[in-house]
Amino acid sequence: MQPILTVHGQPAHDINGRQRVQRLGGFSAGQVSDAMIWLAGYAPQAFDAALDAVEPCGGDGSEEPAPVCGQCGSDIGIFLKYGLAWRHYRGATVSDIELFDPGHAPVLAWRTGTPA
Repeated sequence: MQPILTVHGQPAHDINGRQRVQRLGGFSAGQVSDAMIWLAGYAPQAFDAALDAVEPCGGDGSEEPAPVCGQCGSDIGIFLKYGLAWRHYRGATVSDIELFDPGHAPVLAWRTGTPA
């Protein structure tokens, strides 16, 4: 059986990262929004990773809530080096973060303010 669609030649946008950023800078807010909506349907994991990367983190001076495990109260986060799953961690700064397994899967909840 022959495939209906085949891919030959160069990709439509053979550009590097800097050129992508420059291209994005030329888009209106509506175009960026449309692109993100399209990405949500086409590549939902990439969409989630992009939003997680730019979402404010609790404790960074913003008033945004911080992700926490609803079962045990520990801090949880997504560490792209290990995939897109939520993981429990300890530590207050990037240099002292330690992932740990409390014996259960993270249950996503949100804590407002700074932990006591």
